[in-house]
Amino acid sequence: MSQVASRYAKSLIDTAVEKGQLEQVNLDMKMVLVACKKLKDFTLLLKSPLIKTDKKIKIFREVFKEQINHITEEFIVLVTKNRRESILEDIATEFLTQYKVKMNIVTATVTSAVKLDTQILQQIKEILKKAYKAEIELVEKTDQRLIGGFILRIGNKEADLSVLRQLNQLKKNFNQSYLLN
Repeated sequence: MSQVASRYAKSLIDTAVEKGQLEQVNLDMKMVLVACKKLKDFTLLLKSPLIKTDKKIKIFREVFKEQINHITEEFIVLVTKNRRESILEDIATEFLTQYKVKMNIVTATVTSAVKLDTQILQQIKEILKKAYKAEIELVEKTDQRLIGGFILRIGNKEADLSVLRQLNQLKKNFNQSYLLN
């Protein structure tokens, strides 16, 4: 992530905190990030040097009409006037990262062979909340190749409790003992 995106994100967080609108701006930036990732025409518009700044602002306001907070809208207008709209996706990503740090939110990813029961997910969340002394954002993924069990990832830490890993370990141990005999 660029330092420019980081500085813009910090500025927006500071402004949102000052105005008491941090939660709403966070939701807005999630929406902006989704738009940047999913709407290719929107992304092309932001990065196009051929489209004038005032036209970009008008289109932006039309796309997000009455869906985002005034602070967020004015921030994006400022970014556009400063000709930094091409890094809006990076700014949104960095904002969300900084927001999580500020709010002490840790993201954990649990991958399992089948969709886990809501009660099990809640138990995982509670255990992690106590262990990390933080709010936990739990992202659930499924991967049928795991056969059973699950993989839990937090940052660069991973606990692989899947059946697939156990089978691979058994196969590796078997091959090693076969080679030794």
